[in-house]
Amino acid sequence: WIPFVGVHGGSLLNMTATEYLQSEDAIVEGQLRAVELYKPDGLPVVFDLQMEAEVLGCALKWADDVPPSVVSHPLSDGSLNDLPEFSTKAGRFPLVGEATTRLREKIGHSVALYGLLTGPFTLLSHLRGGELFMDLLMEPEQVRAWMAFCAEVGKRVAEFYANHGADVIAVVDPMTSQISSEHFEEFVSPYVNEIFGYIRQRDAFSSLFVCGDATRNLEVMCRTSCDNVSIDENIPLELLRSLAAKYSKSFGGNLKLTTVLLLGKEADAMLDAIRCIDEGGNTGFILAPGCDLPYGTPPANLQAVAQMVHDDYQRTVARTTAHAT
Repeated sequence: WIPFVGVHGGSLLNMTATEYLQSEDAIVEGQLRAVELYKPDGLPVVFDLQMEAEVLGCALKWADDVPPSVVSHPLSDGSLNDLPEFSTKAGRFPLVGEATTRLREKIGHSVALYGLLTGPFTLLSHLRGGELFMDLLMEPEQVRAWMAFCAEVGKRVAEFYANHGADVIAVVDPMTSQISSEHFEEFVSPYVNEIFGYIRQRDAFSSLFVCGDATRNLEVMCRTSCDNVSIDENIPLELLRSLAAKYSKSFGGNLKLTTVLLLGKEADAMLDAIRCIDEGGNTGFILAPGCDLPYGTPPANLQAVAQMVHDDYQRTVARTTAHAT
């Protein structure tokens, strides 16, 4: 059971997303509050896919209830040589690193810490903008060069999270839901596999997390060398279950974010969790929302899921097993 608590941690502290994502103390306090309320098996330290882009010169627009958005694209009229040197000592990485270390010290290994990095294709979309999709057709060699650069950035960030004690390092690449499976295999798979290979060298677990309707890419995602594939509500969980078994992956998903967790009631949240667990089965399945939790998600809905996971559903399984025996 892994609730992806990102800016929702700020709402637990009555802070804006802007305040929360720029405060080491707030991130630590927000995640510890989430541990207390939601009894998770794992948590991300932060869920912000703009950190790498910020260091590389993208301008950000901040908001009260969502992570910042990228509003400039340095590669739209420049080259890699024009970008600032990437360093995890720049931007907000130092405060996130300290937050990771402090959370590890406070919670030990009772809760798995997830370090989330921006996938290379999504990072390139930040740097290049909408022109990237035409580049796939018109400038494939240039795209490969850019993707190699973004993969190196990803390995640097994976190293950063491993050094600060993350158990699972997730490559979050939502923009890959917008391309074909052929383009995924050509322009994404080789570069995410470089990152996954490095993560394995560091004795951490890896995850490929794609928000959006990536159904057409689901099998090529499972063919990458990650340990886990996580999806959102647009993808049938039973389809992922069969592919995950075929390719020996664990898999995660796919609680409905808006209609259930944000706008629904406690009973809705529990029923959707039961749906996910029934569809996901008992082998390799991680119950999780399909993406970063909305800022204003009612805590009671997430507590209802936690209660079901740790209490009601476990009793139901035990009764069913005893009856079958």
